[in-house]
Amino acid sequence: MKPIRLLLPITFVCLISIAGCKKDKTPGPAGATGATGANGATGAQGATGATGPAGPQGPAGPAGGPQGPAGATGATGATGATGATGPAGPQGPAGPQGPAGSTGATGATGATGATGATGAQGPAGPKGATGATGATGATGPKGATGATGATGATGPAGPQGPKGATGATGATGATGATGASGNANVQSFILVNQSVVAAGLTTLTIPAITQSIVDQ
Repeated sequence: MKPIRLLLPITFVCLISIAGCKKDKTPGPAGATGATGANGATGAQGATGATGPAGPQGPAGPAGGPQGPAGATGATGATGATGATGPAGPQGPAGPQGPAGSTGATGATGATGATGATGAQGPAGPKGATGATGATGATGPKGATGATGATGATGPAGPQGPKGATGATGATGATGATGASGNANVQSFILVNQSVVAAGLTTLTIPAITQSIVDQ
């Protein structure tokens, strides 16, 4: 009794659920009926009924006389009662599964539920092993030569190079022509703002000899 009591509420809930589904969604077309399973084996033949009683014996002919006519055939005995139906044969094997019915039309999409709260950030998974280095790809074709770049700005002048070695003494120049006769009026010149070093040669800057000085 207890399983039956539990079965009734479950059946009721299922009926309510099915009724709710019918209201919300359009049912699809019914699938094709599966092929009928093979019939079970025929039950055993019932027992034959009992033979009815024999008809009455005809009267005997006179003694020594000719053979009397055969007595009338006795009435056919009543048909015996039909034997009891034999037990039902075993259930035949289930027929093959019929082809699946066509898929019903898709029901209307239900309203989108409210977005749930974002779950807590899970812990970071362990770092996976480093994959093997892939094979080196084939060298691509050589690209076209780029346009010549603009000439760069001139760089700063390099540092002063070291002083070169002293050149060989030049050949003695030809003797100059004899100058004009001078006079005794020789003036002395004072070189102003000139300094002389104690060691080595000192270069002195002398004003240019003008025509007026030559004339004197």
